[in-house]
Amino acid sequence: MKKQILLSLCITLGTTPLWADELNVDGYATSIDIYASAEQAPTQPETQAKIEIQPAAQVEASSPAPLQMPGLSREDNAALHLSILRDEVDNMTQVGFFGSLFSANEELQQALMQDIELFLSIYSDLSITADVMLLKGEMFAKQNQPESAAIAWLQTMYEFPKTDAALNAKQQVLDLIDSDWDDYASDIKAITKQVPSAEKPQRLRKLINQLYPLNDKAMVAALTLLQLDFLKRFSNDPHDDEVQILLAHNMGAESAEAGIFGFKKLLALYPNSSYRPEAMLAIADLQRTRLKAYENAENNYKALIESYPDHKLIKNAYMSLAITQAEHLKKYADAVQTYKDVVKLYPENKVALKAMQNMAKLQTRKTNEPEKAVVTLRKLATMFHGFEATDALDDAIKIASKQLKDEKLAFEIRQQLIQDYPSSDEAPKALFAMAEYMEKQGDTEQAKAFYNQLLQQYPDHKLVRKVRKKLKR
Repeated sequence: MKKQILLSLCITLGTTPLWADELNVDGYATSIDIYASAEQAPTQPETQAKIEIQPAAQVEASSPAPLQMPGLSREDNAALHLSILRDEVDNMTQVGFFGSLFSANEELQQALMQDIELFLSIYSDLSITADVMLLKGEMFAKQNQPESAAIAWLQTMYEFPKTDAALNAKQQVLDLIDSDWDDYASDIKAITKQVPSAEKPQRLRKLINQLYPLNDKAMVAALTLLQLDFLKRFSNDPHDDEVQILLAHNMGAESAEAGIFGFKKLLALYPNSSYRPEAMLAIADLQRTRLKAYENAENNYKALIESYPDHKLIKNAYMSLAITQAEHLKKYADAVQTYKDVVKLYPENKVALKAMQNMAKLQTRKTNEPEKAVVTLRKLATMFHGFEATDALDDAIKIASKQLKDEKLAFEIRQQLIQDYPSSDEAPKALFAMAEYMEKQGDTEQAKAFYNQLLQQYPDHKLVRKVRKKLKR
């Protein structure tokens, strides 16, 4: 009788619990009267009434037992909960473009999303949760939030890979991106191809890492929610610092202050994390580029360099420190020294090339050291080859000629250019200038030798006509 009573309540909700088969009834065809009629004795005339006082124990024994409802199992509760959610989501129509502003069922949408999150937090260990995660994606889709829908469906695939819901979710994602996702369609398709065989936290971290490079504002916002969900559910995962650092980067994309908070959280909660240098660099970069807190940035770059001198990111810290000193704090001498440190520490890296180029500009324009600028540029041309080297030597020639008024030094630099880079576009011009310099010095024989060298090495150059005229004189 008790289970029949509960069954009537379940029928009202449109579902049948697992134990219904025991009653051998059709849940939708059976009507159960839960109010049983009690037989009453014929009423006696008042004059014939006979009052009998029964002992208390006897009265208590004759009282009806309280009605007790049978308890549902946790699985049955989840099934009923899912049924209610599915009915409501299925009945919800797709909102228009301005649905978030003018939808009549906005409150219901909010309530359903809250209830979905409640379900996910209570029944995360049940396989039926995959269906609710799928519904979450459908809710986002009906609210015109395709990026959030895609991430919810991808989470369904990666969290419950061997379920029918995962197959359905994959098809939903593919249908979505085939409709109007030109920018990230190929990236999303790659994510759907193969879910890694690993534990759930590892699968979700893989998903987060694959989604992180997709630089779209709505996608970043949806991914942030997935990252927060991961940190809430898998706080004991040995690699959750990886999710925290990516979350901080996402937060920083929206707000410099929020990003700094996220990176500081990593520094506080993960003292042994391998991502600490990255967090320290990100804090200083946000202070420099977004908050204009240049002194704080300078101090944090220095702290990073001191704490992790051998880390691969330190060269970036050095360069950003020099830029902060030169462009913002006007500490030109300090910036030059920082660039020198870069060249000393990373002589074969392209960062040293950039450091020397910037250092020469500072020495020429800010610290009034053109002689040192020439030394820097000539050194650059010996360490690096290609157009950067010939450009550096060309700049050094201009500094020697115009600023230093030292034609002899300019002559030496041209000799270096011709010797080291004879096939460069600047070599014929350098050779012609060297010949003219020797003419001014009265050494006509040496001048003719240079002119003839130009004719021999560069017979098709436009300077050949001028050379021939000079030789005819």
